[in-house]
Amino acid sequence: MADKQQIQEWLDKLRAGTLVEADLQGALDRLGDGTSDDDSPKQQRLLYLNTGNTAVDSQVLGMALVENGQILEGPDDVDEWPYNSVLEAMDDGWRVVKFPEMALLLQEDKTFGLGCEFILEKLT
Repeated sequence: MADKQQIQEWLDKLRAGTLVEADLQGALDRLGDGTSDDDSPKQQRLLYLNTGNTAVDSQVLGMALVENGQILEGPDDVDEWPYNSVLEAMDDGWRVVKFPEMALLLQEDKTFGLGCEFILEKLT
C-alpha cells in the first residue's frame, strides 16, 4: 500500500506531467493481493484486557493475547505484564476494537460476564 511519501511523489510527477501508468499499477497490484510493500501478508493480533472499570486508564486485572493462531495468557507475575492499562497498550500501537459492554454492568447484584473487557488489535 502506498504511504504518504509515495503519494507525494506521485503528486509531484502529476504536476510535472511525468506520471505514468506504471507508477500507479504497482500500488494497485499490491492492494489487490492484500500484501504490503514488503510482500508479506498482515497478521492480526488480538489483546484482551480485563480492567477494574470502563475507563481506558483503569488498572488491568487480566489479559490474554491471540498471536500466530495461539491464545497466550499473560505472565503470572503482574509486574511482567506488558501493559498496566488500556491506555498504555494504545500508546504502543494497539487499536481498541471493542469497548466494555456497559449493559453488563447495570445491575450490581447480578454478574453477566466480563463487563470491563477491552479487545484491541494490532496488525504486524
